[in-house]
Amino acid sequence: MKNIVVFASGGGSNLQALIDAARDGRIDGRIVLVVSNKDDAGALQRAAAAGIPAASAPPKDFAPGDYDAHLASLCRAHKADLVCLAGYMLKLGPQMLAEYRARILNVHPALLPSFGGKGFYGLKVHEAVLAAGARVSGATVHFVDENYDRGPIILQQPVPVLPGDTAETLAARVLTAEHAIYPAAAALFCAGRLAIEGGRVNISGPLPESGKVRRALLSVSDKTGLVDFARGLAQEGVELVSTSGTFKALKDAGIPVRALETLTGYPEMLDGRVKTLHPAVHGGILYRRDDPAHAETVFRFGIEPIDMVVVNLYPFSATAKKAAPWSEELIENIDIGGVALIRAAAKNWQSVAVLTSPADYAPVLAALRANGGLPEALKKELSVKSFAHTAAYDGEISRTLAAPAPAAFPERLEITLNKVHDLRYGENPHQACALYTRGDKPPFEQLQGKELSFNNILDAYGTWQAVREFDRPAAVIFKHVTPCGLGTGADVAEAFERAWSGDPLSAFGGIIAVNRDLDGRIAEFLAKRFVEVICAPGYDARALEVFAKKPNLRLLKWAGFPAGHRVLRSVGEEVLVSGDDDKLLGDKWEVPTRRKPAAQEEEALRFAWAAAKYVRSNAIVFADTCRTVGIGAGQMSRVDSVFMAGHKYQAYLKDNPKPAVMVMASDAFFPFPDALEEGARIGATAVIQPGGSVKDREVIEAADRLGLAMVLTGLRHFRH
Repeated sequence: MKNIVVFASGGGSNLQALIDAARDGRIDGRIVLVVSNKDDAGALQRAAAAGIPAASAPPKDFAPGDYDAHLASLCRAHKADLVCLAGYMLKLGPQMLAEYRARILNVHPALLPSFGGKGFYGLKVHEAVLAAGARVSGATVHFVDENYDRGPIILQQPVPVLPGDTAETLAARVLTAEHAIYPAAAALFCAGRLAIEGGRVNISGPLPESGKVRRALLSVSDKTGLVDFARGLAQEGVELVSTSGTFKALKDAGIPVRALETLTGYPEMLDGRVKTLHPAVHGGILYRRDDPAHAETVFRFGIEPIDMVVVNLYPFSATAKKAAPWSEELIENIDIGGVALIRAAAKNWQSVAVLTSPADYAPVLAALRANGGLPEALKKELSVKSFAHTAAYDGEISRTLAAPAPAAFPERLEITLNKVHDLRYGENPHQACALYTRGDKPPFEQLQGKELSFNNILDAYGTWQAVREFDRPAAVIFKHVTPCGLGTGADVAEAFERAWSGDPLSAFGGIIAVNRDLDGRIAEFLAKRFVEVICAPGYDARALEVFAKKPNLRLLKWAGFPAGHRVLRSVGEEVLVSGDDDKLLGDKWEVPTRRKPAAQEEEALRFAWAAAKYVRSNAIVFADTCRTVGIGAGQMSRVDSVFMAGHKYQAYLKDNPKPAVMVMASDAFFPFPDALEEGARIGATAVIQPGGSVKDREVIEAADRLGLAMVLTGLRHFRH
């Protein structure tokens, strides 16, 4: 490790760049002394803050000729291998130049040999550049000899001169370049890679690959966990390079970071559309570390390796929720450079780690701390995740810009599903299973209870959809993806009592949903009974207290349900895609029978029709105005569903009085009068059905003969 002495006259920002690089391990050296010719130089304060010995040596305190000898003695006393001039405003004397020939570096704020020599320092350099009309300026690190700014050049970084630049704005950008190339030049010296031959500097290399992460490019929209992660990288000796907002966040947090333009020589342009699309960036990512020709090419062009890419993309999905398709706001949130960075790094996965989510930060840092590098398996995992990330992002863009109508189905349908978690098993124990979502998370939160099963999830979604069909307080009980009881009431407790009384035998082990906050009255009733899942928009304190004593009971708090979603159903390798059955009634409400429904019958018909929508076909529902009293589901013959509903109705009558009015709902038309006749025999006085059978006339005549009122909706609700 080399000993470095730094001379500085001013604030010491270049000194700080050297301190940071030495501390992070980017320079194989240590700063052993800081010397200033001014007692009040900011560089001395920086040295003190870093715990580095410092010496103030104003020339006025020395006799003529003694000052040079004093500086040389300070360097000898600290066994200096390298002397770095960091804004040191005095010319070195012959003793320093002789004792430390080819071991003194200086950084100059222009592209030497232009705008160098006596009188060219500070803002004077930039004023001269602007006065000359130069299009490019920059920074130069060179060896120091007897002539002002004429020693052999080690590194240069161009900086474009922009229209409207002042000396101050140009100086700020050049200073950023200085902070990048000065530590790099010092690192080359300390690594023994610099040699002066014939007045020119030769840099040996490229160096053998070590597998370590030397440099990381960070450019993120989601800055969750960014600062802690970046600090962890810096502690592992990783140089950080960053863009715009990410650069500012790291700089404000006090983390050493290079501006991207110090790699490319160009600032961000076109309102940020072009930042990272540059050979100096993509060459540093894509070159194959195991290919000598690649390594030689990037070395020859001065391209610095980038071993880690940390990128998450512009928030297109979030913007699409509030901005119109093809609007300027939406288009400007299509990430170009970020996608290119991710794909480049993912392609070169053997050498470059690519992180696209804050969730990646912890495992990557842990691996770096444990191994100094990243294992192959982790890099593969990150690469696959990154390709999936960009594919989903592109798919979201194409779907949004296509903006299909709800009924339109594109020739190629791409749907991204995000894994929520694995399930213990599927519909049966021998089937593997996992839950996915098209959004960020499911529309419910599990408050307590065992893990949800495949069948729990099907029933929970079904019962929650069904209960949302009602505006009044309502309760629905499901078993095996079909209702066994539905009820409405003045409040949720009354609605629940009515739903439970409709078929208490089937309600055992059921899934319950209510469309109002569930209160303690219902909880105390259920405390003595076995149910699997309860769904509600919320729970009062008493309910939660009661249910806490049943730790296996699953409580789901629902936030809503997506409207207008596509329904997917797999059939082998094919998938049926349809719109949701989001209508209860259309425009039709036709009464073809001689007798019209009475007011109570019409109320009961509307309730029964809503209930029948969620019953498995063939579906028959007997109901009064506020509860189901008999449900027949899933039979191959509609008349058999009527028989089953009638059987359930007879069981209902054993514990409940006969309803004042009872109607029958059928999810599809009656192909023959037999099911209608059986419903009338059981006690229904009015019927609701879609109609549309070739036998409609016979069915209507049968209704008239039996004295039934009948409504045709023109809308079918098959559910398979």
